[in-house]
Amino acid sequence: MAARSENLYNFAFGFMKPGMKTNRGTCRKIAGAVLLVAAGLLVWRLWLPSESVMRRSTALIEHASAYQLKIDGDSVMSFAPDTTYTPAVWINRLWLLPSCLGRLASTPYERKTEIPEDDFSPRLRAWLTRELAANDSVLGGLERQQRELRYYLRVHGVQDEGYTEIYRYALRINTSIDSLRHVDSLLQKALIRRNAEVRLTTRHAVVYRTRGRLRRETVDWTNRGEGDSYMRFRTRSRIKPFTAAAVSLWPWLRSVKEQYFLERYAEDGFKACRKPQITSLLAVKSDASNGFQQNPYTGYGIRYAKEGIEYAGYFKNGKREGAGLCVDSSGRRTHGLFADDTLYYGTRTDATGTYSGDMNRHGTPTGHGIFINPDGIRYEGKWTEGQRSGFGFAIGPASLLHAGEWQHDVYRGERLIYTSERIYGIDISRFQHDIGRKHYPIEWDRLRITQLGTLSRKRVRGKVDYPVSFLYIKSTEGTTVLNKYYADDYRQARKRGIPVGTYHFFSTTSPAKKQAEWFLKNSKVQKGDFPPVLDVEPLPSQIRKMGGEEALWTGVRTWLKAIEEGTGKKPVLYISQMFVNNHLPYAPDIKRDYPVWIARYGEYKPDVRLVYWQLSPDGRVDGIRGEVDINVFNGYRKEFNKFAEGCQ
Repeated sequence: MAARSENLYNFAFGFMKPGMKTNRGTCRKIAGAVLLVAAGLLVWRLWLPSESVMRRSTALIEHASAYQLKIDGDSVMSFAPDTTYTPAVWINRLWLLPSCLGRLASTPYERKTEIPEDDFSPRLRAWLTRELAANDSVLGGLERQQRELRYYLRVHGVQDEGYTEIYRYALRINTSIDSLRHVDSLLQKALIRRNAEVRLTTRHAVVYRTRGRLRRETVDWTNRGEGDSYMRFRTRSRIKPFTAAAVSLWPWLRSVKEQYFLERYAEDGFKACRKPQITSLLAVKSDASNGFQQNPYTGYGIRYAKEGIEYAGYFKNGKREGAGLCVDSSGRRTHGLFADDTLYYGTRTDATGTYSGDMNRHGTPTGHGIFINPDGIRYEGKWTEGQRSGFGFAIGPASLLHAGEWQHDVYRGERLIYTSERIYGIDISRFQHDIGRKHYPIEWDRLRITQLGTLSRKRVRGKVDYPVSFLYIKSTEGTTVLNKYYADDYRQARKRGIPVGTYHFFSTTSPAKKQAEWFLKNSKVQKGDFPPVLDVEPLPSQIRKMGGEEALWTGVRTWLKAIEEGTGKKPVLYISQMFVNNHLPYAPDIKRDYPVWIARYGEYKPDVRLVYWQLSPDGRVDGIRGEVDINVFNGYRKEFNKFAEGCQ
């Protein structure tokens, strides 16, 4: 038995040199040493790594996916791009030994877009059809915005407040439309030729911090189809960053706290990545002892409040400085910029929409900012204490452009700045000749507008001394009334080269057809004259007496069509702002088909498409005794000349 034991020891410790004495005591010592080393290694691997190691083990995996539409085997379009970032850690392959070699483990992720990935099957054909319909819907909304913006730019100029901002937005809309039309043509081509296929392509990369900088490296997904609860990756270089630490997949992977990702990647991720998905890390709750805020501290850190994380970002001498992410008491998250411990710019998304712009120290929109609500309506302009206040513009896929002044989050309208660059005109009747029982002739060679009226506040730049660029004269009313000064006034205006037009005052007690005949018989509408105008100013009682809205608009249509046929010019409808609000909705065809001239004696320009705006009834004009209606053309010189050319 002793001999057998000795042979066993010799076999086990055959590495010993020949002649070396062996005995049971020595073997026990060697075996004990081996067991001690193994136990030490086991304890070392079971011991929880330090927070420093945990932090240095963190990384982010960038999953950049896109679908490729191929026609005849050629890739013609990439679409539905989706970039997602998931938390990851550097890991060792072997539990007891350092064996990283560029390996990482990350939490699984799912793409939101589900597109049939196959050849031209019925499923793919149905998807392409739905995608084309959705694309057309978006394109339709953008084209409606484009029409609104083009109209605005046509009748405004760089002199107007906010013109530059609206012009820049119009350029972005034009670019988006061109891109969508290209996509539209490709989808239609795929449906027609029936030889399309779709393939999903995904590229993975690791984003990690080393030596204070953020770096990015391509990685390969290594556990396809293995059903692992983690996604495993490996860098193509098979090298782990020198400053990073690796942990064993089990059990220490679950001990890497979410706050470590936040500390190392939150600000840089939001700054450097196109579509970061690590905002969920802010859900972590932790007490101050787990943070590393120092005072005065310079660098990246976390500030805690009773509710949890209050701020994660850069500090300078203990104060927030630069980019960071803050959370208020209600849990709203703002990615912002700080200076001297004060927030001054940020981006926030909540149930009401997304705001991006200037903020005050409390995170309330104040200054210039952009807000987009869930319906796609975009507002860009001034803010005061969280409310739209000052100049701004709002537009959406199915809404009109509202550009002008806002007060307490309510759109008031556009306030013009009156300068010599605008186009002004007047309208006259016998009341500019006869005041009371006295008669005053018009001194045509002295005509200059010297006052824009006093019924409302007006922003005037420079002295009011404007030429009369166009003039309208009342000719007829009803079927019997004539302006006895009309013929001479018309002749004098034409003689001096003033563009002139003629208007008729509509009567609710006379047949519209006879009124049109009366106007054509007693009015002049020659080549170069501005379009004839129908002045409609009935009282509600008069509308009821003539038979209501339907009867009123039937008469108006009759007059407008008869004059257009008789003169070859499309007439203009003159109405008040109250009439627009209360009666014009009953005649959408007239609102759509005929230009409008509005009398509105307020501070703000009418919020409808118009050709003239009568801004005051109490203006002053050299050469005319008494008060005069002052009008402004809706546009500048270029648009006015184009309008005048159309009257030739």
